[in-house]
Amino acid sequence: MVLFLPILLIILFLKIESKDKLIFVMTHFRHGARAPQIYYNKTDGSDYIKEKWDNPGELTGIGQRMHFYLGLRNRLRYIEDNQFLSKQFNPHELLIYSSCLNRTIVSVSSQLQGLYPPHINIGENIKSEQEECTKPPVKLNLNDERISEDIKNSLKSNALPNSMTIAPIRMINSNEKKIRLYDTGPCKIKAEEIMKNNSLNLQSLKDIVKEFKDKYGEKFDNFYKKKENYDVAFIENVCDAFLSAYPEKKEMKEFKTTGIEKEEFKHFCDNFQILDFRDWVLGDKNHSIAHLESSNLMKEFIHYMKERIELDKKGEIDNFEKKYDDYSKPKMMMISGHDTTVSCFEIFLMEALGYNSDFYRYPDFAAQIAFEVTTKEDNKTGKTDKDYYVNYYFNDDLLFSITVEDFITKINKHIWSEQNINEFCGFEEEKDKQKDKPDDNPNNNEKYNENNTLMKIALIVFISLTGIFLIIIIILSIQLIRNKKSESRIYNSLVPDPDV
Repeated sequence: MVLFLPILLIILFLKIESKDKLIFVMTHFRHGARAPQIYYNKTDGSDYIKEKWDNPGELTGIGQRMHFYLGLRNRLRYIEDNQFLSKQFNPHELLIYSSCLNRTIVSVSSQLQGLYPPHINIGENIKSEQEECTKPPVKLNLNDERISEDIKNSLKSNALPNSMTIAPIRMINSNEKKIRLYDTGPCKIKAEEIMKNNSLNLQSLKDIVKEFKDKYGEKFDNFYKKKENYDVAFIENVCDAFLSAYPEKKEMKEFKTTGIEKEEFKHFCDNFQILDFRDWVLGDKNHSIAHLESSNLMKEFIHYMKERIELDKKGEIDNFEKKYDDYSKPKMMMISGHDTTVSCFEIFLMEALGYNSDFYRYPDFAAQIAFEVTTKEDNKTGKTDKDYYVNYYFNDDLLFSITVEDFITKINKHIWSEQNINEFCGFEEEKDKQKDKPDDNPNNNEKYNENNTLMKIALIVFISLTGIFLIIIIILSIQLIRNKKSESRIYNSLVPDPDV
């Protein structure tokens, strides 16, 4: 017992000394709860289970609240627990990306309100002597009775009501080949070909379609009052409508008439989505779609991770120089995406790091994957990439931890270069075709010919005028020379000869 106590103290001391230090974090999350993307009846705005929504595909209040809570959780983890991020928003610490759809933009905006909540007064402030400087160059009467007292009171010294914090969000469109490439981007035809082949070949997907027809086909025939083609696309829309209504606690009065038990159908739709994304959308042998979606994003993650590690190796991790328009060393990278983009990232990792399909987790609304790059909090010098770790979380489950050296080595072998992407999608061929391709629109060709004729006439007129102008200059020059010679002769006749 006497020996046990000092041994215990040594163990505790070593544990304290070897505390992990956060170096860099990347989170990639799905948007929150939303309305269904496709309506069954476009005239009354009802979906495939006859629920009505205001706007297809848009984030709901439930979805906003989901991300506010996710931001609050991340504040506790990355600000309150270890002071990794500053308590007040710092634009040099966060690099925020979103796909260019409303639901992802609003999701990350909602999450940022949880990460930097207004109530703790972290927004920008205005001094009383600066008040006059805040008026824009338009006519605005602040005593206008239409401006409520609540707005005036919520401002006070806050730059924005309730001390709201505004953070820049960078949009990633399809053409940048980073997010949502396969279903909206320029490589759409190639990707649809892959998905079509998968849907025809995968037995597991055929089995679940047969299960739907056997279990629910007759009930949905009665529900729609006609027979439908219950293929993969139709089941996708039915499950999308159901799983959108479920977290909203909608009564589903019409759906109840089918006699299908809600929890049973939710279980079916959950399983269907897992197969749909893991096997059908991402199931081709070469994981082409996952590479298209994730390669450039993974390159960016590795780049920023390296920047932060180099700062730590130099002992400058908390004291690096920040310059205007220099956001090259962020502490945290946030990606607001979709179930497609998160799934692709997972599949990419599975292949690159050698995990099987059991590693895959379907991302529900507001699900988050996180890469936390850590090292031991010690004064060790001469660190290498073996001293840093990439810890991968799905929501709060730690799925793997690997040294940065191994992570980069394995990932780089699977990242597609721009040339790989161009060859796969035929981007270079399309450019060549566009160069040689005549305009298909005859009106455009007529306009081109008309413009070409006008340009020729303008060129002829310009050359003619230039020639006339040159001739006039030459004539004037000759006349000027003659006048000078004449003046010289007169001058010489008036000046006496110096030898006289």
